[in-house]
Amino acid sequence: MDRWKEFAESVRMHLGAVLETEDLVLLEAGEDKVRATTSEALETASKMKGVQLVGLYVGKKRKELTTLTIEGCMLIADVDERYVVELTREQALMWMRGGPVKVEAQSRAVLGRYKRFYLGTALVDRLGNAYPQVPLWRRIPPPVE
Repeated sequence: MDRWKEFAESVRMHLGAVLETEDLVLLEAGEDKVRATTSEALETASKMKGVQLVGLYVGKKRKELTTLTIEGCMLIADVDERYVVELTREQALMWMRGGPVKVEAQSRAVLGRYKRFYLGTALVDRLGNAYPQVPLWRRIPPPVE
């Protein structure tokens, strides 16, 4: 099984999402991160000196499940709504600050959605607290009081 099929199957199994990956190349980066790029960008980067990273960070393969980043969610073609939590504006802001956000979920991982925008994956504990997997550098800072 090729890498995209393996990654896409893992996303389908853990997040109920079908990915549109046609014309993209999968790259595995450090710390089990998954990046996506085009074959043209990869070819160009291979001819240039000093290029260290190519592609967009779209997800992370973990031992127990696979998560998607905000950009990875842009590859979703179809999703099982049981894996999606609809967020209010306040919840979406808390999500983008790194959470936790109280949710009603039946799965261990969920995709957060505010209006029609997906905000990536969160891991859900047994009490219903969703911990968004938003990198520190990407988080919205807390409001200044």
